[in-house]
Amino acid sequence: MTEESKNRLQHNQYANSGKFNARIYLHQTFGTNKYPWPLWVFDQLFQAGPASVLELGGGNGLLWMANASRLPEQWDITVTDISPGMLQDAEKNVAGPGKKIRFEVADAEQLQYGDAAFDIVIANHMLYHVENRKKALLEIKRVLKPEGTFYASTVGGRNMVELKEMILAFDPDSQYEKVLGTLESQFSLDNGQDQLLEVFGDVRLALYDDALSVTDSEAIVQYVLSLNGMDSGRTILDPGRADEFKQFIDAKMAQAGGKLHISKGSGMFICKP
Repeated sequence: MTEESKNRLQHNQYANSGKFNARIYLHQTFGTNKYPWPLWVFDQLFQAGPASVLELGGGNGLLWMANASRLPEQWDITVTDISPGMLQDAEKNVAGPGKKIRFEVADAEQLQYGDAAFDIVIANHMLYHVENRKKALLEIKRVLKPEGTFYASTVGGRNMVELKEMILAFDPDSQYEKVLGTLESQFSLDNGQDQLLEVFGDVRLALYDDALSVTDSEAIVQYVLSLNGMDSGRTILDPGRADEFKQFIDAKMAQAGGKLHISKGSGMFICKP
């Protein structure tokens, strides 16, 4: 990853968990699937007995917070992120007596771990941020044990398409499509398997059925504002127009009977070397 991209993620979009939390709030509060995403992700991580686990791009530690009571005692967990600020938040959220969890700054393209060090490697909604994914995937395969498993989650190309349509209807000059569309085109449910098969011998896809049924326009406004800075120099929503956008969403919500439907597409690739 270039220094420019690293600095953008470390000091803007992911300086701390504030913007990330705004996005999580929308999904957690208004998701139609009542079985939470972090629990579903953990369900996929089958490993009998002791395991060394590496999470890349662990953010604020949500996966481990949500599953704190389910963590096997025999697991040794390393949570990494490219942002020291995010890791500080993760450590506050997750660390506690008896938990074998370390928090380390790491770049997926240049992992500091030895060969065949981990039974499980997780990249939860983060590979679309990685500039040289082939290099990162080769690094992941290197640190993964021959019998280990790599789990990579992402979204589909039409994820939250109704939100995109509303943003562009409000402001045709919004950079939403250039920012989010670019991310989704990098690594998605539509193209991820082909990329993974260049490195891993066995790749299968598990899908998570969900949508949003949103009754709070402010949650949408904060979500959209949180996307500013995702790509350097691009603005999704001018903060000075946030109140105007809220009124726009309120009108759309009233027309829809007080509830906006936003479709989602999420899933996880499960990969074996």
